[in-house]
Amino acid sequence: MNNLSKVSPKFTVIPVLMAIVCSIITLKTLAHDAGGYDFFANLTVFQQIDTTVNPLADTIPLKDTVNNAVSDTLPPRDTSVISVIDTLNLKISQDSLDAVIKYSASDSIVFDRKTNQVILYGKATTEYKDLTLSAEKLIFDQSTQIVTATHMLDTAGMKVGLPQLVQGDQSFTADTIVYNFKTQKGITRNTYTQQGEMFVSSEKVKKISDAEYFMYRGTVTTCNFDIPHFGFVANKMKLVKDKFAITGPVHPEFEGVPIPIYLPFGIFPLKQGRHSGLLAPSFSAAEQFGLGLEGLGYYKVLNDYFDVTLLTNIYSYGGWSMSLQPTYRKRYRYNGGLTFRLQNTKINFKGDPDFVKSRTFNIAWNHTVDGKARPGTNFSASVNAGSTKFNQYAINNPLLNFQNQLSSSITYSKNWDGKNLTISANHNQNNNQRLVNLNLPDVGFTVSTFYPFQKKELVGQPKWYEKLGVGLNTNLRSQVSFYDSAFSFRQIIDTFQWGASHNIPISLSLPPVGPIQMGPSISFDERWYAQKFIRVWNDQTQKLDTVIQKGFYAARQMSFGFSLNTAIFGVKEFRNSRLMAIRHVIRPNIGLNYKPDMMKPYYYETQVDADGRRMRFSHFDGSIFGAFGEGTFGGMSFGVDNNLEAKVRSKTDTAAGAFNKIRLIDGFGFNGSYNFMADSFQLSNISLYLRSTLFEKINITANANIDPYQLDAT
Repeated sequence: MNNLSKVSPKFTVIPVLMAIVCSIITLKTLAHDAGGYDFFANLTVFQQIDTTVNPLADTIPLKDTVNNAVSDTLPPRDTSVISVIDTLNLKISQDSLDAVIKYSASDSIVFDRKTNQVILYGKATTEYKDLTLSAEKLIFDQSTQIVTATHMLDTAGMKVGLPQLVQGDQSFTADTIVYNFKTQKGITRNTYTQQGEMFVSSEKVKKISDAEYFMYRGTVTTCNFDIPHFGFVANKMKLVKDKFAITGPVHPEFEGVPIPIYLPFGIFPLKQGRHSGLLAPSFSAAEQFGLGLEGLGYYKVLNDYFDVTLLTNIYSYGGWSMSLQPTYRKRYRYNGGLTFRLQNTKINFKGDPDFVKSRTFNIAWNHTVDGKARPGTNFSASVNAGSTKFNQYAINNPLLNFQNQLSSSITYSKNWDGKNLTISANHNQNNNQRLVNLNLPDVGFTVSTFYPFQKKELVGQPKWYEKLGVGLNTNLRSQVSFYDSAFSFRQIIDTFQWGASHNIPISLSLPPVGPIQMGPSISFDERWYAQKFIRVWNDQTQKLDTVIQKGFYAARQMSFGFSLNTAIFGVKEFRNSRLMAIRHVIRPNIGLNYKPDMMKPYYYETQVDADGRRMRFSHFDGSIFGAFGEGTFGGMSFGVDNNLEAKVRSKTDTAAGAFNKIRLIDGFGFNGSYNFMADSFQLSNISLYLRSTLFEKINITANANIDPYQLDAT
């Protein structure tokens, strides 16, 4: 079945009639087409039609009576006469600026069309490029590009909103500022500015460029008050930004009172930060040195990391001194300084009984490296050395005059993979005895205990041999001693000596047997010497002569040990008392040690006096590391250590079971040894000790020594 819908005639007839009417209206419009002008032509191009064709003679179509035809008076366009003009090539006014001016005011802004001015009231601000001008009132003349900044008066007659001009890092405060944005020149009145550490004020300032200013009746001072206590006043002054200020005739002024001391000109450095220049001296007077001029020098900046200061002192008696002080600094890396001082001392006049003439020197150097610059590596230096008489003749320095000990240290250290290398040079001298000792170099190399049989990856229970540890301690030293009064190169060679010490400790931690911990150990020591000392009795002179044999000599020593130690705990508890318990810990230890006599060939016996008394000496007595002890030791060492602790209920914490632990005695006990291989005096002295801390602030230590043998007449 077909679903048909009924359509009303009015819904079909009305659209048809509307279409016919629109067709009749637009039928004639197609006949008057202008001939296809380009509507989509570029907007920046102006299309000009040749006027000789006269296309606009008549816009009404005429009928040709001869041919009975209608002609169009708009002929086709002649493209040959089209000229192209770029409309963006506009002429710019010479009065315009090359940047935008931003302005604001908290009160109001007034535009005066007659005078072409913009007036800003209340905290007015104008910004142009890097220049900012602020005042209580600003008047901007658009025709001349000149802005005038002035202050206002409040109800009490006080100045409010003084004009301030800021350009870059320069700032000027004045009563009135007139500035030309176009030429960037201006004039200020009653101006105040800060240039580096100098403060400059002037009645009138003329700005002719970004860096140059001319001033009338200016004052230069280092006093930062609005009315300075002192200053140098000049009628004419030129200021060059961050460089200097040059004046004409200038005179000082104190508390507003001019001092009649005139200079023909004045030059005031204004450069900020470090800059080179002369250092002004100061006058001094001393009875021994005469009149003096101290501190005259020059400061030179070589670069961002290095500078040098040269200072001199001159005295009327003919003495002088000089110091050269270079300093260096590199942020996050290192910093330091060197000071070299030379004194040519003359006390009193020549011919005077107390006349003294001396030339001395001193050198000081300090160097510090930032710990984060090279982790694991460090270098530091602290040097203070020189003539032993230098401190004595230093003027106006009582602390230095009575300093008789000088010392120096230069150290380099490096840590890596359990190893530590230290290289140092040390110096000490006694100015009173005029004795100088030098240790250079002093080398130390240490290897922390390592376990050669231990597996890289620990799996399961380690074997007993995996706990075998080996270490290394090596030291190399050299020493030179000489007297400052008799210094010579030969003396340095004669007194030069060196030595080395090597120690290899070997330890093994065995598994505990019940509560007892066992530990065997082996130690090997070797020392190198540069000379032998041999004492020989001289029958002719009846004196003991010393013979030194230069060369390379070595001595060795070994020791074996086995230790046993354990710990015994005892606790005594108390009920119904603030004292809860006392704990006593006993740590006994026993050690078996054996040391063979490997130094017997290096000991000898000789006569020491005319009575025939004889003594034993070592060939290495007086050396840097000394000599090993002779003799064989095979015995036992023993000792007992104790400590006491108390548990006391807490006064502040009321919770159940709260307590404080108090150490009563940190340690007390005794130590001793017994030598089984000695022919007499097998038992050593017994040493007793006690250490404790009172109130967690005061440390108490006590020691005693007991001799087990009685003394007789011999």
